[in-house]
Amino acid sequence: MSAQGPSSAPAFRRRIVLTGLAGLAVAGTVGAFEHHRHKRSPRRQPDGQYRKLRLIWPHADTAPVLAVAYQKGFFARYSLDVEGVFTPQNGNDALDALVAGKADYAVAPALTWLPRLYSGLPASLVLGIQPGTFRLLVRRGANITRLDQLVGRTVAVPDKNAADKFFFAIMMRRKGINAMDGIIWTDMPAEQMVDAASARTLDALVAHDPLAWQLLNSHPDLFAELVSSNTGHYADRTSLILGASHTALETDPDAATALTLALRDAAKWANQHRDEAATLVADESPEFSTETMRAMMRHQPAISPVTGHALRDQIAQYCDELQLIGLLPDTEAAADIARRTTRNVLNG
Repeated sequence: MSAQGPSSAPAFRRRIVLTGLAGLAVAGTVGAFEHHRHKRSPRRQPDGQYRKLRLIWPHADTAPVLAVAYQKGFFARYSLDVEGVFTPQNGNDALDALVAGKADYAVAPALTWLPRLYSGLPASLVLGIQPGTFRLLVRRGANITRLDQLVGRTVAVPDKNAADKFFFAIMMRRKGINAMDGIIWTDMPAEQMVDAASARTLDALVAHDPLAWQLLNSHPDLFAELVSSNTGHYADRTSLILGASHTALETDPDAATALTLALRDAAKWANQHRDEAATLVADESPEFSTETMRAMMRHQPAISPVTGHALRDQIAQYCDELQLIGLLPDTEAAADIARRTTRNVLNG
């Protein structure tokens, strides 16, 4: 698998076209799921009109929440026909497409969104979909057992400006380590990492699932996990964020509400039915077996969507951390940046 590009027939390319009463009749699984929803519903509800939306999502074929939203009828429930525009290589590609007007909504990591938003990207963050799944793998034999031992070493990253790198740079900065300048970061395609590690031309790599999980479990004699985002307080924080262009928010705010609710509900369902969600992904990704996807999801944090004040608070924390590593200026309070870059589309 190339971790930089989805399969040729991802679930994301499926489009659900509604007719007549399709918005009123969805799969039984969705109906059953309604019994488990929070008693307190959002104050703002969509108007129920049929809408066709353009959403861009990196690695769409391995996104369990997206697979659930399509295949378990959550988009249909909110009268949405969601079209995947194309399959971007990473979060920055997705945001480039949003700027170019090729999509109305985009999904990317918070650490990718925030520098772009601060620089003027005309969009707002509306839903935290799920936590990150970042892993730092070290080459066995490199004698790296602590984060400070990475200073001066060569660390590969699939995308040099990826959130993977920023996440671990922040983690290390909290421990007094200047990873942005002290590590030899090497941009390397995923398919070259195994050969480079075998040749001892790299000492470690940072990546996120499913690539990181695949490397760790397919080459246990070559890689060991040093740290990850899957435990401790990092596991409770959202990472993958849905954002909406300002044009979309201004012209049809109800569409943003509907999409946010659909993905929020799909995320909750995916968390409660992890094995089935993993199966849905595996069905559309031939390079991953059902057993592999299920094992991976069982070792990932809970899928916990966040909106409103909770999202704003977490974004403020990310802003503070990006200031620590020099990716946001410290001339403005992190809380103010978070307030400016988020919007609560469920608050009517």
